[in-house]
Amino acid sequence: MNQTDQELVCNGAICRCDKGSVPSPLQVSSHQHGWLQDQLVATTLDKTFVPFGSCALKNNQACVPALLLWQDVFELVEVFTPGCHPLLEKSTIPCSVGGQVSIVNTLQIAVPGLPAPARVEAARTAFMSLCPLLLNEDQDG
Repeated sequence: MNQTDQELVCNGAICRCDKGSVPSPLQVSSHQHGWLQDQLVATTLDKTFVPFGSCALKNNQACVPALLLWQDVFELVEVFTPGCHPLLEKSTIPCSVGGQVSIVNTLQIAVPGLPAPARVEAARTAFMSLCPLLLNEDQDG
């Protein structure tokens, strides 16, 4: 999948460890500068989570994340410091215990795009039929 077809990850994004028992929000703590939809954008420097419940690899004892480096990040863009990249919805980060953390919800808000041209023309025609005075036809009046 192309990097430009991916959503950026925002502060509070819901993440899940495949060995943990509960999801956890990602806390952006690496900066206070990059904003998207009133939320800080998560970067490769952000690795702060509330523990993911209990860990299946530790006999269901409390999870203590020991995270390595983010993978599948937005490599086309560097932010704030060299080697610091925004996270994408497909980004993952392995835990040294053996789990893998992935993004479940980026917290981006869907913004509707423009309607298809055929729908625009149909809407214009319907509107104009309701308002005959707006039709620009020659009328003797």
